[in-house]
Amino acid sequence: MNKTITLVPTKTPFTAVCSWFSALLVLALLTLGTLITTYRVGMVDPIWPTEPWYLLSQNWSEPSAGYFIEHIHRVVGYISGFAILGMMLASFLANGTKTYKFASAICIVAVSLGVAIAMTSIDRTKAMADPIGAVNQMKMRTGLGITLVSSLFLLFQSIKALKNNEQHSGLRFLALLSYLGVISQGLLGGLRVYLHALVGPELATIHGATGQMVFALVAGTAILATFPGALPKLEDKEKRLLPIIGWALVAALLFQLVWAVIVRHGGQPWAQRFHMIGAFIVFGIVAWLSLRMAGSIHGRPFFKPYTILLGLVVFIQVILGVEAYIGKFATGKPLIQEAVTFGQATVRTFHALTGALLLAISFAAALRISQVARYKGLQNES
Repeated sequence: MNKTITLVPTKTPFTAVCSWFSALLVLALLTLGTLITTYRVGMVDPIWPTEPWYLLSQNWSEPSAGYFIEHIHRVVGYISGFAILGMMLASFLANGTKTYKFASAICIVAVSLGVAIAMTSIDRTKAMADPIGAVNQMKMRTGLGITLVSSLFLLFQSIKALKNNEQHSGLRFLALLSYLGVISQGLLGGLRVYLHALVGPELATIHGATGQMVFALVAGTAILATFPGALPKLEDKEKRLLPIIGWALVAALLFQLVWAVIVRHGGQPWAQRFHMIGAFIVFGIVAWLSLRMAGSIHGRPFFKPYTILLGLVVFIQVILGVEAYIGKFATGKPLIQEAVTFGQATVRTFHALTGALLLAISFAAALRISQVARYKGLQNES
């Protein structure tokens, strides 16, 4: 008799819709962020924080297109934050007792309130002359303290739910990480502008790397929210090996991301070498994982979308990477960091976005593989 594993958890369609909507918004945010880096317009307006409607109150005769790109980037950041907040609320309120839902909602609102208080602690007029002295220290500490305490409570509850194998616990945990990630990303982006004169461009490099990680978290949440009807039954060897390869690919891509942002922001020769070596390693792990998933007798149909997506995206990424490198470092002319032609801007932007997409797909694949390997569901004879 054949045995199949059938999933029994309830579906979360509203959370899935919120997750995919959030993922699309973060992708748009990444696109604008890569354009800012490509054209080097991140400091066209040193004023921060600004309200979502700030651009509407400015002089529309501003000649710099970078000014609008930067402020539209900030607006999309606000919208993305609210969308991910909705995604997290949907995931936390989908299950649990009324007391748990109420406590979770209060803490989620408290996290957002704390961030708002911290952001409004900066006097933008004084900040132009004295960035440190323009901060209301008491207000800043109060806001960050509320955020920290509320976040720790939510993290504790999420980790506890994971250990107890509660329904949708993984979904809630990833949604929480996504929201904390987008908050951290927003603060990093602001500090990158606010403290640029004091700390230099290093915060911009970190901001660029963490943006792709946030996208991977949101995409992973969307994948888990879109729960399939059934999981395949894997061989014992596949259960042990596939998760290791999947998470090894994620780790390799994270290291590759480090070298990528350093190359984009600084172009150091040592970073170029590590980035090229990393590309070969990533390509090898993708090929290894794809062959293993395609060779799984019972899991081949389930893993087929991930196999196709990984192969297609890594192929496109290699082509874009070669073209981006030649257009930036192999022209025989002095290095110019910003793109000077539309073609250069297009190639560099799509190369960065494809890298983010590859990380998101790999993260989602690793999550699904781990889910298949660990899930202990009902076994129905057929």
